Amino acid sequence: MFSKFRLNLIFLIFAIFLSLIFRELFILQIINNDENTQDIVNQNFETFYIPAPRGEILDLNGNKLAESILEPYLFLNQKKINEENITIYKQFISFNFNDLTNIKITPIMGFVDIVCNLKYLFNLRIKIKEIVDLHLFTHIFFVDSFDFSKFYIQKFKSNKIKYCQIVGPSVFIWRSSKAKFINSNFDKIFSIFSIEKSYYSPDIYDYIGHPLKNKTYYSKDYNEINNIGIFLGSRQQEIHKNILIIKKLLVKLKKYKELVFNFFVTTEYHEFIKNYFKDNSNIQIHLNDNSYYKKISKLDFAFACSGTVHLELCFSNIPHLIFYKANIINYSIFKLFVRSKYLSLVNIFNKKEIVKEFIQNDFTATNLSNFFTTLKLNKDKLYNYRKNMFDGIRSSNFENFRSSIITDYLEKSS
Repeated sequence: MFSKFRLNLIFLIFAIFLSLIFRELFILQIINNDENTQDIVNQNFETFYIPAPRGEILDLNGNKLAESILEPYLFLNQKKINEENITIYKQFISFNFNDLTNIKITPIMGFVDIVCNLKYLFNLRIKIKEIVDLHLFTHIFFVDSFDFSKFYIQKFKSNKIKYCQIVGPSVFIWRSSKAKFINSNFDKIFSIFSIEKSYYSPDIYDYIGHPLKNKTYYSKDYNEINNIGIFLGSRQQEIHKNILIIKKLLVKLKKYKELVFNFFVTTEYHEFIKNYFKDNSNIQIHLNDNSYYKKISKLDFAFACSGTVHLELCFSNIPHLIFYKANIINYSIFKLFVRSKYLSLVNIFNKKEIVKEFIQNDFTATNLSNFFTTLKLNKDKLYNYRKNMFDGIRSSNFENFRSSIITDYLEKSS
C-alpha cells in the first residue's frame, strides 16, 4: 500500500512539473518568440567596430576620394581555453584540437534544476548542432552527461556522423534502458568502470581506465588525525546547504586545538567561503589548482560531499566520510529509480558500507562529530577503517586511464 501511495505521489509531482514545463514552453515559443530569437543571436555573435585612423582624402575641389568608415568584423573568441586548463586538452593536440564553441557550460543537477534550465538546454542543443553543421564533423564525443547526449541525439542524429560516449551513465545503479539506448544509437562507449562491460555490446565497448588514477598521489602515511580536508561540493546549491552544517561541525570540534581544517574550493566560491569562516583561525583555504592532488594526499582525514572527490580520496588512501542532502523532490525521484542504497562507488561495487555515508536527515553536525571522534580517539578503528577502504578500492578493479584507446579508435575510424 505504501509503495502504491509513493508511486502515485511521484506521478502527481511529475504531472505538476509537466504542466509547468508546457506553460514555460508556450511562453518561450509563442509569447516571447521574437525576443528569445534575438537573445540567441546576441549570445552567438558579437560585432566590434574598428575605426580606420587614416582620415579623409580630398581632391582639389573638396570632393572625398577616401574616408574613414566603421567596418564590422566577426571572429571566434577562444577564451574558454587558457593557461589554467590547457593541460586538459594536451592529449588531443595531435589531432589539431580547437575549442570552437565558446559555450559557457552551466552545471545542472536534479529534476528541479533541469526544469529551471529548459531554455538553456534547448539553446545549447541548437548551438551545438549549428557548430556541427558548419564544420562538417564526422565524429561527436559526448563526455559524461549522458542525459544531454540522449537529448541531442534524439533530435539531431545523422547517419553521416559517428557518436561516441566517454564515461557512461553508471548503468550499474540506474535503469538498464540507458545502456540499451547507447547500444542502439552510439558507435562507441568508452567506459571508466570495468563493471559496465556486461551491459554493452562487445563491438562498441572499451574500458579506458579511470583518469583519477593517473592524477592522484598514494599516501603511505598513517598519522594521527590533525590535518583535515573539507569538501563542500562543486555546485552552488550543494555549497549553500552543506556550509551551514559544516559550520556547526567546526564548533563541535573546537575542543581539538591541534586540528587544521583545509577547505578545497574553486575560484568562484573562494571569497564566499573565506568570508564565511573569517572568525576561524584554524582554517586554510586552497584553490583547486595544479597542486590539488598533492595537497589532498597530505590529509589525515576528510569530510566530503558525495561526488568525484570520494574516488580522489580513495585513490590517495585518505580515510573519509561522505555526506549528502538533496531537496525532497530530487531525492524521491532518485530513490525511485536507483538500484543501490549507497552513494559512494566503493560501497556500491562491494555491496556494503565501507566508507561511512551520512545522507539526508542523517547528515547532521552531531552525527559527523561522533563518528569522527570515534576514529580520532581509537587508533585501531582508524587503521581498520583505512585498511577496509584500501581493500574495497582494490577489489573494484580500477586501472590507470589510457587515452591511447580513444586516439587509436580515431585513427582507425577516420
